[in-house]
Amino acid sequence: MKSRHESDAAREEIFRRRAERLAQAASDDGPRRLAARVALVGAGAQRLGIPVEVLREIVPIPEITALPGLPRWLLGITHVRGEIVGVVDLASILGAGGERAGAMAVVEGAGGPLGLAVESVLGFRDIHEDELSAQMKADSHRPIQAMTKDLVAIIDVERLPVAQGEGEHPRAGTRAITD
Repeated sequence: MKSRHESDAAREEIFRRRAERLAQAASDDGPRRLAARVALVGAGAQRLGIPVEVLREIVPIPEITALPGLPRWLLGITHVRGEIVGVVDLASILGAGGERAGAMAVVEGAGGPLGLAVESVLGFRDIHEDELSAQMKADSHRPIQAMTKDLVAIIDVERLPVAQGEGEHPRAGTRAITD
């Protein structure tokens, strides 16, 4: 029977060899090309990346004023730094369900600023081209521009329903549910 010290030493040797192989594989491919820089957020069971090019800021979820007749995924409006901002529930738009939002990512959409209510903020990440899964089939009904191999969906803000001025349907073929 191996002693605990021998087991630890053997495990460390395995980890060292594995790290060397991974480092060698990365250097064989040449320099990695950056595909996107994103803010990682959690919405429902999904991890999402919001491109930093469209991200203004991330703030704690502010008080939101609900307006009558809005679909459930359109939470209402709020005030951020002197501007009125529409707020959408990102998990609802993506059909991810989820908990109460704890933060809001303010992004610049085609129609101006838009607040994306999210459950959590996980950090920032550089996503390289070799991390992206094979090209996704174009789906004009979902605001996802790409997916990483570890299942981070990169949001396409311009394809969000309110960024397009649609305001009624989160996805074609579904009826908006109003309160």
